[in-house]
Amino acid sequence: MRVLTWVKPTWDGMHLGNYLWMYKPFLEQARGHEAFLFLPDFHSLTSVHDGQKLRENKKRLACELFALMPDDAPFTVFEQSEMAHINDITWILSSVTPYSLMLRAHSFKDSQTKNSDINMAIFNYPILMAADIIGYDVDLVPVGRDQQQHLEFARDIAGNFNRTYNQEFFKLPEAYIKADVELIPWLDGRKMSKSYDNFIGVFDDEKTLKKRVMSIVTDDKWLDDVKDPETCNVFALISFFASEAQRETVRQKYLAGWYGYGHAKMELLNILLEYFKEARLKYKLYMENFALVQEKLDIGNKRANELHGIKYRELKKIIGLS
Repeated sequence: MRVLTWVKPTWDGMHLGNYLWMYKPFLEQARGHEAFLFLPDFHSLTSVHDGQKLRENKKRLACELFALMPDDAPFTVFEQSEMAHINDITWILSSVTPYSLMLRAHSFKDSQTKNSDINMAIFNYPILMAADIIGYDVDLVPVGRDQQQHLEFARDIAGNFNRTYNQEFFKLPEAYIKADVELIPWLDGRKMSKSYDNFIGVFDDEKTLKKRVMSIVTDDKWLDDVKDPETCNVFALISFFASEAQRETVRQKYLAGWYGYGHAKMELLNILLEYFKEARLKYKLYMENFALVQEKLDIGNKRANELHGIKYRELKKIIGLS
């Protein structure tokens, strides 16, 4: 089985939502299988129009991905823009993708509501994403719920091609979405998002991390009040990163009273620092020695290009270009 997922280098690093929705499920599903993880830097061009900023985003994200990964993980990590035929495959898929399908894309609809000047990259975004996914014959794609439509579109586009050319050329991959992390309320009760500025960065410095954690919205109960851990945003995060014993200890403190939300937030901060301790040390090493990361990316780019190239050459024969 082949497993594939991605993280877009649009923002300043990964947040806890990215980790829980996509990265951790990817690590779980990738064990014992052929796994691919890529940086969709072409996709970032829909909104990042500063070359230096994109380079910085890519460097940071690449360091983060490898820092979170086991050292011996046999994963293929690669850059979208280094794939020689990604845009060729995208163009071919465009020829079998209905206009009406693109009009339903969330990325396009969201942009319509926010900005009247929509670039064509936003409109064509799902086709490029489909080329990313189905060009490697993957079986499973761990994603957050907000990315589910991209999988559905990739399946639709692959199906359109297969029906048009009357053969099962492209696989129809399945989405893997962890139901228990879909609806976690984050800092302000909404979904964690960079656009809402309500996120906690995995690799934020300790001062910033503490500031973010301490800003989590809670109710107005007094210190001596008994509190319900099941309705608390702080405890929701503790539940995902604490050991079972830690989680139960904190839960009992909530129920006993004389335990303030400030205490819970400091507990969460310490839990996060311990949980990501090794990854944060590796991240610092990689940022200071990016050649180590570039070497890994070069290997991944070569491997992914080989697979993509095979698929592209077969594709050209089917459509009559060779």
